[in-house]
Amino acid sequence: MLNNTSFHEYCSSASWYRSGLKVLVACSGGADSTVLLHLLRKLPDIQISIVHFDHQLRGTDSDGDRIFVEELAQLLGHPVYVISENIGDLSSETGLSVEEVGSLRRRSTFISLKDELEYDFVATGQHLDDQIETVLIKLYQGSGIQGLSGISENKKGFIRPLLSFSQEEILAYATDLHLKYRTDASNSDISFLRNNIRANIIPELTENNDLDLRASIKSIIQAGQSLNGLIETSIEDVDIKEFSTYYAPKIALGMRNLPDYFSPIQKAIFDRAFQLISLMPQGISSNHFKALKSLFRDEAIGKEIQLPISVTACRDREGITLYKKINYTWSQGEISNTDRSKFPFFSFECISATLENHIQNPSYFWNLHDPEAYVVRHVESGDRIVVDASGRSISVNQVLQSARVAPFLKENFPVLEYQGEILWIPGIRTAYLAMVSETVVNENVKKHCIKVQFQKGTFE
Repeated sequence: MLNNTSFHEYCSSASWYRSGLKVLVACSGGADSTVLLHLLRKLPDIQISIVHFDHQLRGTDSDGDRIFVEELAQLLGHPVYVISENIGDLSSETGLSVEEVGSLRRRSTFISLKDELEYDFVATGQHLDDQIETVLIKLYQGSGIQGLSGISENKKGFIRPLLSFSQEEILAYATDLHLKYRTDASNSDISFLRNNIRANIIPELTENNDLDLRASIKSIIQAGQSLNGLIETSIEDVDIKEFSTYYAPKIALGMRNLPDYFSPIQKAIFDRAFQLISLMPQGISSNHFKALKSLFRDEAIGKEIQLPISVTACRDREGITLYKKINYTWSQGEISNTDRSKFPFFSFECISATLENHIQNPSYFWNLHDPEAYVVRHVESGDRIVVDASGRSISVNQVLQSARVAPFLKENFPVLEYQGEILWIPGIRTAYLAMVSETVVNENVKKHCIKVQFQKGTFE
């Protein structure tokens, strides 16, 4: 039974609970989050603020949810923070589903606000029935061992104190205390998988067998969490060098041990890499796992696999890289001679330097003209660079290949152009036409130049 006493006893035994806790409570206005807010308020020595995410998807209903939460916060005397984003527009812009974008933005903005306020956790209202639904969804999607672990009570800044209580208990608590809350009509739309499972599958499974199902799911989750913990420990102990985040939106998986692992461990490694890139809690499906395993073969070098949430897996010489193409795209333009120009995996800076210190360093381009006259653009098919006095030129793509530029970066690699002529492949080679004369070198003077800095992992 859920009441203030049982909730206090549950929290007191939880690993995340301590005196002086500062919690940001995510409140949609629905029954679950409203009850959670009231329960947390009854805990001793805890500081609470409220955050509400307005998805701008349901017109006046969304406005009603926001107003309800704001008025509730005022009534209870807690600060409230409202985050409003048009999730429908973001879905159209990114090509992700409304559910995916909503989940990504909620998690990201909640954690950012938690960090800004210097709070300990974000508390959300998932309960035991959500846990059952999640496990069934993950099994349906073929998520493998990781799917057995369900929703974590305490992970990556989020706590879910209601996971041991059923929705029936939550609604009973709300009724007993005469709590008001909002009802989201979209929760009855069975075109969504979770709603379909909630409305049709679980009632069939729980009819006359409710306690057995809940006990079974709890046992599965406990075993799944223990097994996944052991797998993650194994990954960290054995593959820490291969399993690296060189640059935030890229995960590189080395090929030294990965192909020899037991299949469920391979799945766990891919799941974890996918989660870090996508920022979503679920892993990959069994079909995507099968496709990723096809990249183990040497003949798959250069091949790409498209995964959900716009994640791409690319096989290169060293291993398998997971990334989002959108994180590496940039617009071409002139280099500013006043500000540092920042791009997704590199930056340019106009400085002055002594020639002898950097004359042979391809990260420096010695200006022949005003920096505003140069154009930085993506490499294009057919681009060539002049390499000697005779005018002989070679393919820029061939230069990138020799420099071992990561395959997934080649189409977005920068070149510097002046009046139609490529003068510099930043960090790799300067055209003969732009090289500094011996006379100037011997003078050892300070000259204006452009310096490029690449993120680690640009070159294999």
